[in-house]
Amino acid sequence: MKFGGDNLNSRGRTAFEVSFLIMAIALAIPSEASAWQSDEVQDEAAQVKQLKIVAEQTGPNTETPEEDEPEISTTPQPNQQKSIGKQFAQLHLMDGSIIGGDFLITDIDVKTSYGMLKIPISRIIRFQPGLNTRPDYIESISSLFEKMGDADEKTRIAAQKEIQSFGVKNQILLDQLATQANENQKKLLAEIRKVFEEEAELNEDEMLPTDEPSALKDTIVTPDFSIVGEIQQKQFSLKSKFGDLKVELSDIKFADRSIETTGPDVRKTVSVPAEAFFQRTPQSTKIRVNKGDRITIRGSGTVNWNNWNNTSSPEGLTNRSQWNGINSGKLTARVGKDNSRCVAIGTNGSFVAKTSGILYLGIAMRDSYAGNGNGYRWTGEYQAKIVVSPGKK
Repeated sequence: MKFGGDNLNSRGRTAFEVSFLIMAIALAIPSEASAWQSDEVQDEAAQVKQLKIVAEQTGPNTETPEEDEPEISTTPQPNQQKSIGKQFAQLHLMDGSIIGGDFLITDIDVKTSYGMLKIPISRIIRFQPGLNTRPDYIESISSLFEKMGDADEKTRIAAQKEIQSFGVKNQILLDQLATQANENQKKLLAEIRKVFEEEAELNEDEMLPTDEPSALKDTIVTPDFSIVGEIQQKQFSLKSKFGDLKVELSDIKFADRSIETTGPDVRKTVSVPAEAFFQRTPQSTKIRVNKGDRITIRGSGTVNWNNWNNTSSPEGLTNRSQWNGINSGKLTARVGKDNSRCVAIGTNGSFVAKTSGILYLGIAMRDSYAGNGNGYRWTGEYQAKIVVSPGKK
C-alpha cells in the first residue's frame, strides 16, 4: 500500500506540475500575442505615416485608373489610319466644300522678308492664304463695317452677325477700321471682339493667325518651322478621283496634309439625370477622348427644381448661385476626374480637350444644394447630343 500511495502521490505531483505548466504557457501566449499585435499596429501606423509623406511630396496620383471603362475611343484603329502620298492635300474652300487630291507640282514658292523659299509639298503640314489674297473679301468687310454704323438697328445687328461668322482672322481688319468708328460701331466692335477672344481660345491648337502681318499674309506650317510671306502660285492643279482640277489660291480657306492618323467623328446621345452633380456622380458618356479632340455638345430637356417649384433648361438659372463660376442647373462637361477642368455647355457648347480621359457630363450645382440628405429634390433630365472630332495626331 505504501508503494501504491507513493506512486499515486508521484503521479499527482506530475499531473499538478503539468497543469501548472499549461497554465503558465496559456498566460504567456496572450501577453506575447498582445506584444506582437502592438508591434504590428505600430508598424502599420508608421507605414501609413510614410505613405502620407510620400503623397504630400509627389502630389495626387494622376495614373489612377478611371472608374468607367470606355466603350468608344477616338484613337483611330490601324485599319482607320490613312497613308497619303507626298503630293496629297485636302483643300478647304471658302464656300465650305473640301477637295482632296495630289498637287501636280512638287514645291510651293514663298516670297518672304528674307528672300524666296522653295517649300516641298511633302514637308508641308498645312498652309493658309492670308487676307491679302482676297481684296474683294477685305472690301466686303469694310462694307459690313459701314453697315454697323447705320441708323437702323436691324441693319447694324445683321452686319455684326455676318462679320462674326467670318471668324477671328478678321480682327486685324476691324482694328484698322476702328479708328474711324462711330458710337454704334464701337459698341458692336466690343461685342465682336469678345466673341473672337472666345473663338481664339477654343481654337488655340489650330492655325488661326490674328496678328499682323500673319493674318494678312500667307502662312505655311512645316514640322521644323512656320513661314509667313506671299505664296507665288496663284492657281494650283490637282489630280483627284474626279479628274484634274484647277483651284485659285484666293478660293482656298486652308490646305491640310496632317490627316493620316485622324479617326472618324464619334456621335452619341446621352441622358443626364437631374441629380448628376459633379459633387456626386456625374454621367459617364463612356467615350474616351484624346487631348486635342474637339467636343461639340447640344443640350435639350428640362430639370425640375421641386423645392422652388421651378424648372431650368440646360442653360441653368441665373438666380440660384453658381458652382465653379458656372450657373447652377447648367449642363456641363468634364474630361477625366478633375472638377477644375469643367466646361460650361448649356444648350450649345464646343471646346478642345486639354487632356485625355473619359468624357463626363453633369449639372453644375451649388455645393449646399448638391449635398446628400439636405432635403433638396430634382427630377427630369437633360439630353446631350455629342460629336467628338478627333484632333490631328
